[in-house]
Amino acid sequence: MLNAIATISLTLVHHFKTGGIIANEHILDREQTRRHVEVFGRWFDFIQLNELPERLNYPRKRPFCLFTFDDGKRSNATAVAPELERLGVPAVFFVVSSSLDCQKPLWFDRYKALRRKLGTVPPGLTLHILKQLPYAVLIDRVERACAHYGVDADLEDDDVALMTWEQVRALHQRGFSIGAHGFTHAVLTRETKLAALENIEKSISKVREEIGAPCSSFAFPNGNYTAELAQHAIHCGVPMVMTTEPTWADKSFALWRLPRLQFFGKDSPGKIKLKTAVAASGLVLNNPDGTGKTYRAINRLAKQSVSLNPVVHETESLPAESRHQIEA
Repeated sequence: MLNAIATISLTLVHHFKTGGIIANEHILDREQTRRHVEVFGRWFDFIQLNELPERLNYPRKRPFCLFTFDDGKRSNATAVAPELERLGVPAVFFVVSSSLDCQKPLWFDRYKALRRKLGTVPPGLTLHILKQLPYAVLIDRVERACAHYGVDADLEDDDVALMTWEQVRALHQRGFSIGAHGFTHAVLTRETKLAALENIEKSISKVREEIGAPCSSFAFPNGNYTAELAQHAIHCGVPMVMTTEPTWADKSFALWRLPRLQFFGKDSPGKIKLKTAVAASGLVLNNPDGTGKTYRAINRLAKQSVSLNPVVHETESLPAESRHQIEA
């Protein structure tokens, strides 16, 4: 029933909605990758990142889909990329610049391991609380808890371990786009202004240095951003910046604040189609960065004055509140 309703809904949306979607993925296995490609491939043209500006400004009858993958997990290189390559589908892989090659799990994988072992989390370690903290405090709190309970994330798991720079360079050489996802996976609106600006700059610079080519884009960790931070990423040399505002992308969005729809490997075809259809309204879904439906007001402001090189007003800054609960 869900699949039938979703198909009808997406069929209707397909006929009146311009632009397309930027899919925000994280970890998929080969079968899940094929399923996502199969579902989206029926309705959308798969595009390269460098095709996005033209598709936003000159819509075609058939909408577009751009795949993006956050965090730089090793399974992106061992499972996702080979399957996408076999199917002829492009993608952008966003990496946490300081974490590659360091053999250290990202903080939220340690959090998941802690929660699995305990069945819950100790006071002061809920995601709602953790994501309010500066990165250094967050890391210290998670590491202390893991040491106390004798638990850590499994770096033998390709969904936990991160790619090496050698793997990232190989993806770039095979035609995939490589973007920056922070120097650390800090919620940048929880950092001082200086620390956040430096995090963005170092992240982009490190990607450029390692792949020997311009960094293709920047995606905010957890999606939390302000106009000033997004513009700083543009000034650091990336042509596009990704957020997590859950709506379709069209010419009303400037390249410094591109929306993305978040999907997960366990999502059924029906759920994928229904979420895609619902997102066309730009009204229903909550932003997974924890700011709820704030993006609705921001979008109304943006539509009043749209250009590829906008003048940013203070009212366009998003609030920093973060209550997002990531999936286990």
